[in-house]
Amino acid sequence: MRAKLRNPGRFSARSVGSVVLAVLALWAVERWAGALIPNTWRLPLSGQDCRVEKISDGDTMNLRCGTRLERVRLYCIDAPEIAQKPWGTRARDYLQSITPSNVRLLKIDRDQYGRTVGEIYTTDAKPRLLNLDMVEAGQAAVYRQFCDDSRYLRTERAARAAKRGIWGRRGEHQQPWDYRGRTRE
Repeated sequence: MRAKLRNPGRFSARSVGSVVLAVLALWAVERWAGALIPNTWRLPLSGQDCRVEKISDGDTMNLRCGTRLERVRLYCIDAPEIAQKPWGTRARDYLQSITPSNVRLLKIDRDQYGRTVGEIYTTDAKPRLLNLDMVEAGQAAVYRQFCDDSRYLRTERAARAAKRGIWGRRGEHQQPWDYRGRTRE
């Protein structure tokens, strides 16, 4: 004999409330734990393994992902332009020094120039987020117009306080977006 359901297709207010409460609790734990997990522990859940073809400057590189060539703008950061001597070449050289020949690209968006905007991770045993490494070393600023990620903002505050890289001396090299605006006028 089959048991009859009291209100088939209906949920009680109590069961809906329990589900909502459980979802909110899981969200709160994820937010709290996310702030405590170091950058090196965060791995992209998806992404594409690519070979580095060229590093143009401190925030742009060409990657070969399978048969496709991707021009990638590093998400959340803005490095000095190459013409901003010596800061632009220092940023490019630093990015070249920390970038292995193979990386993982996590695509986030496309910019107005058709470039892929993404995060670049190393593929070694302890993957690092190269975008964040650039900010930590003071080789790039957080591009606040396009980024509100707290990891980047905290890292930039620490680099500024330690006077690393571009934060070691005041000037327009600290805000490449201002420099670009002046050179286009």
